[in-house]
Amino acid sequence: MSSQRTTDNRRQTLSTIYRRILTNVSWIIVLVIIISSCSTKKETSNLRILSANHIVKEVEDNRFEFDNLEAKFDVKIKDSKGINPMGLKGQLRMQNDSVIWVSISLKLGVEVARVMITEDSLKFINRTNKTYFATNIEDLDSIVENPLQFVQGLLVGNDSRIRYDKHQVKIEDNKYKLEMKDELMTKSIYITPEIFRISKYEINNFFLNKNIISQSVSSLSYNNFQNINDKLIPSKIIFEDSSLDGIIEINYTEVKVGEKLEYPFNVSKKYNKISLW
Repeated sequence: MSSQRTTDNRRQTLSTIYRRILTNVSWIIVLVIIISSCSTKKETSNLRILSANHIVKEVEDNRFEFDNLEAKFDVKIKDSKGINPMGLKGQLRMQNDSVIWVSISLKLGVEVARVMITEDSLKFINRTNKTYFATNIEDLDSIVENPLQFVQGLLVGNDSRIRYDKHQVKIEDNKYKLEMKDELMTKSIYITPEIFRISKYEINNFFLNKNIISQSVSSLSYNNFQNINDKLIPSKIIFEDSSLDGIIEINYTEVKVGEKLEYPFNVSKKYNKISLW
């Protein structure tokens, strides 16, 4: 009987020792994983820290410059799950700091809308319901300063409004990130270090509704840069908005610069004029 108890005690002791060994080995494995993951992050985040002033200057030096620009593009509009995508195509014509002209058509080639923005006016034709509107560009100044330059910058991935003294520099996903915060919004600008071109804008808006803080995220991404006259322009632009649950993707299929362009905008007398406000 005493021998049996001794054997049982030895088994219990060995079992306890095995559990402790396994527990210690498990902790060692976890620590190794954490250390290795940290070392991997350090290896991939090898960007040299630069000041916001330096980064903004590099971005300005690498702006896509043009006098006249013409491009063909495809548009996909879909929800965030990719359901019910709608395909369109169009033409874009721009004269720097002067005019933006856009024609949007169905894939079959039938024009559905035409837009023109100049230094003093915004015009839009809706061919599907035979309506149009025209307004003074000053009416939009309360939304954004100098709307013409602002939209032209968005269409080619330029931004002349970055304030280095307002942004904090971070490194994220191997890109420079210029971040500006206030109580209701965080604005982030991601910059690809190899080319110093903007790869994404991201805006986080915070709302207080019935004592509950909600968040809305909007982003504008630039991808697939192509070289035109030794300057880089994005071939793909993607707009996402969490509140709208939608994605708009624009793909430039052909880009030309230098040629003088025409900007036709004739409204049929059969069309009805409408007002936005």
